[in-house]
Amino acid sequence: MTQARPTIICVINEDWFFVSHFLPWAIRAKREGFDVVVLTRMAEAARRIAEAGIAVVPASAARRGVVPTGLLAAAGQLKALVKAHQPAIVHAFGIHGMSIAALARLRGASFPLVCSITGLGYLATGRSFVRRALVRALGFGLRLVLDRAGTVWLAENDADGARLGLVAAASQGRHVQLGGAGVDLVDFPAQPMPAGPGLKLLLVARMVRSKGIDLAVAAVRQGRSVGGDVSLTLVGAPDGDNPGAYSRAELETFAAEPGVCWLGAQGDIAALHAAHHAFILPSRGGEGLPKALLEASASARPSIVSDVPGCRDAVVDGETGFIVPAGDVAALAEAIAKLAHADRAAMGAAARLLVEAGSDLEAVSASVIAVYRRLLARPKG
Repeated sequence: MTQARPTIICVINEDWFFVSHFLPWAIRAKREGFDVVVLTRMAEAARRIAEAGIAVVPASAARRGVVPTGLLAAAGQLKALVKAHQPAIVHAFGIHGMSIAALARLRGASFPLVCSITGLGYLATGRSFVRRALVRALGFGLRLVLDRAGTVWLAENDADGARLGLVAAASQGRHVQLGGAGVDLVDFPAQPMPAGPGLKLLLVARMVRSKGIDLAVAAVRQGRSVGGDVSLTLVGAPDGDNPGAYSRAELETFAAEPGVCWLGAQGDIAALHAAHHAFILPSRGGEGLPKALLEASASARPSIVSDVPGCRDAVVDGETGFIVPAGDVAALAEAIAKLAHADRAAMGAAARLLVEAGSDLEAVSASVIAVYRRLLARPKG
């Protein structure tokens, strides 16, 4: 009797998020003997997943506002998928996916589990006592239901695991830190700096307040007010399901500022890096390890980022870019001025070496496959 191929059941909030960050992992898993099923909210990106030979199941849960809807129904879907695909490993992405996995376990489903901590999102954007307490409560709940011998946690930075209280998992070797989702070093080659005067900054992100779009615009305005030759290109789409989304009118107001333009969503990000000198991401927090930041480093571009988990993990201050206090426009403007007079090519080259050492897509995806094989090798029960 032929042994069934093991199935990885991926649980994630949005099909576009899976495509932009994790589809290469799934393609490699298929190549190495796994089947893959994705439980997600389906939109246009689902076609890309299906074209890769991966089954897509439309999830009942929807990411709207602070608290998603339909989580319990999605947990029932996950329980049914686990029953239908054996042997199976559930890979839950982000707090959304972990919540569905937790509810499925509370409904009696049993499965080995991989939890990808892709950032703590809205709860981690700020330092108030209430938000710190909510993160601790969230960590306690997730540990209580999800953390056991058959669970491996994949973190993207050195802070989130500790903030979720994953002490036991770390001591037992079940907490693995990856170099983010990984970046394809062929698709994002090191590129020479563009010719011409001035400093051209690029910001690629979802157009939400946590990314600090307003801070970058304010810092550029401040720099130009004292004669700095600096410009800023914003790339990304509005995200209406995010409670901190900018409206189209707000984004158009930003684009009306001298030296600022907003291009919306774009396909060829590597070409945009080739046309700019540096990357900027003054995030307010909640990051895992921003893939856009890794792509900038792979393109040999220095970056200016805020001192929050994820961003500070990918930049060496003064060597591959600059790290400034979160929310500090004056410090951001000062970093822009310093970068305007720095050896940007040398800093970019150092950034490329950094991403080659820790965030190469091939190495990251191999680490994920190794985790899958490790869980399959565990004795049943």
